[in-house]
Amino acid sequence: MNLFARITTVLALLSLAACGGGGGDTGTSPLNGGTGTGTGTGTGTTAAPTLAIGLSSTSISSANPATVTATLKDAKSNGIAGQVVTFAVVRGLAVTNVATALTKDDGTAVAVLSPASTTGAGADEVTASATTSGSNLIARTGFTVQSTNVTITGFTSAVAGLGAYGQTSMNIALAGASVGSPVQVTVSSACVTAGKASLSPAKFTATTASITLQYRDIGCGAVRATDSLQAVIDGTAVVSSLSLPIASPAVASLAFISSTPETIFLKGSGFTEASSVIFEVRDANSSPLPNVNVSLRLLTLTGGVTMEGASADIVRASDALGRVTIRVNSGTLPTPVRVSATIVGSAISTVSSNLSVAVGLPAQMNFSLSQNRKNIEGYNIDGTPNTYQIIAADRSGNPVPLGTSINFVTEGGQIEAIKQTALVNGIARTTANLVSSDPRPVDGRITVTAYALGEESFIDLNGNNQYDAGEPFQDLGNIFKDRNFDGRFDPATDEYVPLAVNNTTACAAITNDLLVLDPTIPTVGKLGSEPPTCDGKWSGAGQVYVRRAAETVFSTSAARPLWADTSGLTASCSKITLQVGPLPTQLQNFTVAGSDTWYGSTSGLLSFIAGDANPGSIALGLAPRLNPMAAGSLISASTPTNGLTVTVGGGSPVPSTTEASPASIAYAFTPPASSGVIFVTFTSPSGFGTTIAVNVSVGTRPTACP
Repeated sequence: MNLFARITTVLALLSLAACGGGGGDTGTSPLNGGTGTGTGTGTGTTAAPTLAIGLSSTSISSANPATVTATLKDAKSNGIAGQVVTFAVVRGLAVTNVATALTKDDGTAVAVLSPASTTGAGADEVTASATTSGSNLIARTGFTVQSTNVTITGFTSAVAGLGAYGQTSMNIALAGASVGSPVQVTVSSACVTAGKASLSPAKFTATTASITLQYRDIGCGAVRATDSLQAVIDGTAVVSSLSLPIASPAVASLAFISSTPETIFLKGSGFTEASSVIFEVRDANSSPLPNVNVSLRLLTLTGGVTMEGASADIVRASDALGRVTIRVNSGTLPTPVRVSATIVGSAISTVSSNLSVAVGLPAQMNFSLSQNRKNIEGYNIDGTPNTYQIIAADRSGNPVPLGTSINFVTEGGQIEAIKQTALVNGIARTTANLVSSDPRPVDGRITVTAYALGEESFIDLNGNNQYDAGEPFQDLGNIFKDRNFDGRFDPATDEYVPLAVNNTTACAAITNDLLVLDPTIPTVGKLGSEPPTCDGKWSGAGQVYVRRAAETVFSTSAARPLWADTSGLTASCSKITLQVGPLPTQLQNFTVAGSDTWYGSTSGLLSFIAGDANPGSIALGLAPRLNPMAAGSLISASTPTNGLTVTVGGGSPVPSTTEASPASIAYAFTPPASSGVIFVTFTSPSGFGTTIAVNVSVGTRPTACP
């Protein structure tokens, strides 16, 4: 014998030993209510899974079915969950309600055993089988079937036809039903199944020759002219039918349900232009009525509003829910929209509400920009944050649609490029973030400009909510980054915002004070010396960019305090020339505070300007700009002199401002003290401090400060 043959023989012997030899089904089949068990195949002594079966009753009839319970356990007698058990009846005298069932946590699976017919009788067996852990298990038990020779001889209604929402009694006559031969009867109908009618009782056990039911219409007549009922003896083929005519309820009301969405926008605006308007037909019970014709008509045609693409009346039948839906499309003018709905052939009608056509596009006058802080510590520090908020509305002051895009640009620092509006408490707004970074203009001032597609504002003189020839309007040209925020376009320093809307006509003259263009509305061509970039006419429907600009100061961390009042200073004071406006030619001399002597009375007030230390540019010939310290900077005062008290009189903390803010220090001597020193410290938000010393003396100054 070769090696392969020997290995094969050994494996075969080992397999035979493991199986314990051949074997057969050891299950029992008690016929008198006992439970059968199966232990699978094999005669070995190793414990195996078991399957047991039991009946709630060993005698069944149509009125008294039995519950079959199969129990599957492992070798340790623990229930096995999640296994499929198959049920079968050996001789077909009965049926189970399910062919298979899944075992629960305790290992049980349940089915209901009923006679296959009312005439069948005798003894039979029900089996349960399952496969688990490689074992095929089967268990069986016996039962007897009692015949039920019962028939339905009549199924009638007390009325030939039922009125809407009416109630009637019904009678079912049975032959053969008795206490000794009960049957279970189930009554159903199309309307009961749909919840449009009720039956009481709908299922019962009959032991007498006559059973009375109560039937009530709860809306069946609105959907069906006749309800079809069936009475069935359970477990048999015995069926009796009844057709009950039911009157349709009369229309009692017509209700407006909704307009979705409630606001649509001008045709061609790029926003939602259609709304679904829904009405509901109801009866006296406030239940919806289907298949009722409703005539719909637009009550306004302003600007070309249409209904299903036309302006003519439309007739539609209510659907299964009693509802009629119509589509309304916007026109070219803002307006409230109402749809009238009338039941055809009646005086029942209603009118929709809550629908309007809005402009949608932001208008220039309704485009607002604000910033969190106008002066941030950004000249020397990267990453100092600021935020810019846009609140946008259309010409009627209504919020622009959710998701309207707003662009932001700046010539200094870094800002988010595009933000979309959100509705916050019903108001359309969005916020962009900026941080300080290069480039930084020499004067420490940047301009943030926000813009969006919209329309030019106008004065609606006749109140028709649309522009008419001759009405004053804002003629807007190209947007530019106004570097010095003076409202004038300087081609040497200012920069166009490269947008697709570029015109070549001189801007129309502003004839109304409400429409004046200031530096917050940068437009090229508003002055005769600038390139013509307007079109000379009112522009709407997204043909123009609305815009707003705001100036922000990048303040230095260091302070350069200036004297606001020099009346008590000596001639030793120093001077500095600063630029005080947007133009380099706007210059003014100031006295720098530091190591000064102030002469005055025994108490007084030292007045300063809390300026930052903007350096200007010698190379460019630009004087330093008079800028404020950063918002939130603190001003404090102290003195080592006995008999001298000092307090900050005002100006701390530095406010949000684009102009250098005032500050003051109050002092008072207590005799015999008459001179001393005051230390004034200006501390930026980052903690950088600038301290000056001021000598204070009671008396008249010997020499005036020039």
